[in-house]
Amino acid sequence: MIQIPANFLGPDPGTGKPRTTGDLDVIVADLREVAERGLREDPPVRFAYEALAWSTHVDTWEACWEVVQRVDRANFGICLDTFNLAGRVYADPAVRGGKVVNADANLRASLARLVAAVDVRKVFYIQVVDAERLERPLVKGHEWHVSGQPSRMSWSRNARLFAFEEERGGYLPILAVARAFFDLGFEGWVSLELFSRSTADPKPDTPAAHARRGAESWRKLVRYLGLKADVSWHIVDRTEGV
Repeated sequence: MIQIPANFLGPDPGTGKPRTTGDLDVIVADLREVAERGLREDPPVRFAYEALAWSTHVDTWEACWEVVQRVDRANFGICLDTFNLAGRVYADPAVRGGKVVNADANLRASLARLVAAVDVRKVFYIQVVDAERLERPLVKGHEWHVSGQPSRMSWSRNARLFAFEEERGGYLPILAVARAFFDLGFEGWVSLELFSRSTADPKPDTPAAHARRGAESWRKLVRYLGLKADVSWHIVDRTEGV
């Protein structure tokens, strides 16, 4: 399976002219060609399309789902991500407090639409992660601000957390979003996709420490939602004694 994120290329920094198109007919035609090439492979290659919270044109699950439906190929589905969904309709790292106006109502309405609209057979996998509430808005002057880069992208690259790490600053309503995904009847692959400045820590145990955090997050998700999953395994730290 290959994941395809919705394009997030911004305008040309020199001219200000767009470098991508928001024409849905063009987007669908390009992705349908990708899907058809995948169908010619043996075995066929599947593609999971994902809306990023900062994508230039397709930045919501609704827009992503419309593209998937219009591509209309068996090997082309959607990836649903707790961070990218909540990070678009609920959160905004560029404002004080980290939440958009009417955040809770926006999220409830979005999840209700998702459960009513999405065909679980087209959900190829899901991602479950959280992010930190920032002490200061991520705008010019913030240490993570990058000129020309959307604040949500900078936030994502530096401050994601595993789900249920409130002690580290996590604040997105991950459980509600994940519950909606599983309420669809989803029973496939779950990814704990993490981007964070913490992964750059040069300590030898950094990979193992993140693996342990991810394992604990997964165990909590299984327990909170009553999922049928084996959580009897444990993480072996091979850096001990290094």
